[in-house]
Amino acid sequence: MLYAEDLTEGQTFELGSYTIGEAEILEFAGKYDPVPIHIDPVAAAAGPFGGLIASGFNTIAIYQRLVVEAIWTRVAGIVGRSFEIRLPSPVRPGSTLTGQSLIQKITIRPERRDAVVIFKTELVNDEQRPVLVLVLDALIHMRPTPLCAPRTRSCGRAMLRQL
Repeated sequence: MLYAEDLTEGQTFELGSYTIGEAEILEFAGKYDPVPIHIDPVAAAAGPFGGLIASGFNTIAIYQRLVVEAIWTRVAGIVGRSFEIRLPSPVRPGSTLTGQSLIQKITIRPERRDAVVIFKTELVNDEQRPVLVLVLDALIHMRPTPLCAPRTRSCGRAMLRQL
């Protein structure tokens, strides 16, 4: 497990890849974002993007899956506090998205036994065009001490009061 002290500004995490098919776009949008450019290939073809595109929320869900697998299974995260998102290009059926997450800034808070870590993540499509740029402000545990191991009740309550 990586703790705040193990992370460095400029460190990157490769996020792997994810290929999205038309069926997934239709299913996700049908459930969560049922507008014609996401659920109706004929209407989408006549629309501003010239074809079916994934919902931005579908793209964000793909980001979340990739980030959980590449980062949050390895880093002692507490919580994401805020994020900014840009979706500069559409995601089309059959696109393979790949990504990288960069640590931009780390602010260690020893009195709270955590750090504020700013991650900037970019997902790109097959043509290396950015489809998502996301900046996340997250809290990361410092290395546990014998008095305060992460995710224990007493430490957890103290940390929540300090958010």
